[in-house]
Amino acid sequence: MKDWFAGERGAYFFLWLGVGLMALFGVLEYRFPRPEQLETARGRVVWQQETRGALYFILSDQQRLVLYAKGDADGRQRATIRDGAMYPISVRFFRQQQTGIGFAPGDFYTVYGVAVGGKETATLAEVRAAYRRDNLIALAMGVAAVLAGAFRLRGLRASRPSARRAGGGRPASRRSR
Repeated sequence: MKDWFAGERGAYFFLWLGVGLMALFGVLEYRFPRPEQLETARGRVVWQQETRGALYFILSDQQRLVLYAKGDADGRQRATIRDGAMYPISVRFFRQQQTGIGFAPGDFYTVYGVAVGGKETATLAEVRAAYRRDNLIALAMGVAAVLAGAFRLRGLRASRPSARRAGGGRPASRRSR
């Protein structure tokens, strides 16, 4: 069990890991919302909490929202939300994607666009490109894992003695058949 990844079990593990990562890429791309699915909320930011990968905030109309850093590569949307206590902002969010956090009650909905005075800080295409760049990493890792698993399986099958050969690769004698 010490070197399980060097054997056949490890080869199948990497093969299935790669298939799973490629499926994850497909699911993430499929779940990205279309523009007509997004809703709009307007107001001033009354509460905000930044974590390592997200900015959680509540608007004055009590709408609880979260902006993930994954979709805000240049940080302009997060800066706009931080300044949102001074002036009203409008955000486009997807109600079907919700999350809960431990330090604030209720569900938080994923934000895909922030606008100030009718001007978007990032278009939906830019946000989608940021998400896609991150998702492509999962796809590349999946392809690499599948190739590693397939290469390892091929190597193990080639080194395995066949039924017609004895232990050292010599043909079996008639008596041992």
